[in-house]
Amino acid sequence: MNNSVHTYCTITSLVVALSSSLSVAHAAIRTPGPSDLVISEVMANPSAVSDRFGEWFELFNPTMDSLVLNNLVLSDNGSNQHQITAANDLLINSGQYFVLARNGDTNINGGVVADYVYSGFSLNNTSDAIIISSDNIEITRLEYSAGFVKNGKSTELFSLPSEIDDYQTTPDNLTYGVGDTGTPGVAGSSKLMVSAVPVPAAIWLFASGLIGVCSIGKKKKG
Repeated sequence: MNNSVHTYCTITSLVVALSSSLSVAHAAIRTPGPSDLVISEVMANPSAVSDRFGEWFELFNPTMDSLVLNNLVLSDNGSNQHQITAANDLLINSGQYFVLARNGDTNINGGVVADYVYSGFSLNNTSDAIIISSDNIEITRLEYSAGFVKNGKSTELFSLPSEIDDYQTTPDNLTYGVGDTGTPGVAGSSKLMVSAVPVPAAIWLFASGLIGVCSIGKKKKG
């Protein structure tokens, strides 16, 4: 009995070790694909400054890779559209937050430190959508309606995967700049987690572990 337990633990450790090694080996710099980015926080209605100066939203990278944001398109269900352009690669590293703002001047935008400033895109205070795509392939989307936006308070994602029910008003004790509630560029009231192993790799490793356990079981019977 002790031998069986010892053998099983050894195989489990091997699977975990392979999983960790595979995750590191797969780290890369690449263009994001579907679901590789999530919209982690939205400030649509600042109270410290006007909307045209103080609107912003935040992205989070839950993958193990560094993702290139250049040429991604921001849009809504209407006419708002902006393509991200920069002289150098705009990277959002694994587990990192990235703030996109309507205005980048901290003296007039309420104190938001922006990683990127967009134009031709604004956030409605009642209902709207934030859609991010690459070559007409949707990467992520957030659609909200009445009640989602609060005056002077951002709305944060508190768990993954990101569904509309996974957002909440940022707690009052978390403020930035000149006093609005929000945590632009850093974790909010809950820390979003990075996926340690891509799903196909995790399935392969899990299956390999089961095969190893089964084969040893048969060997012990013989």
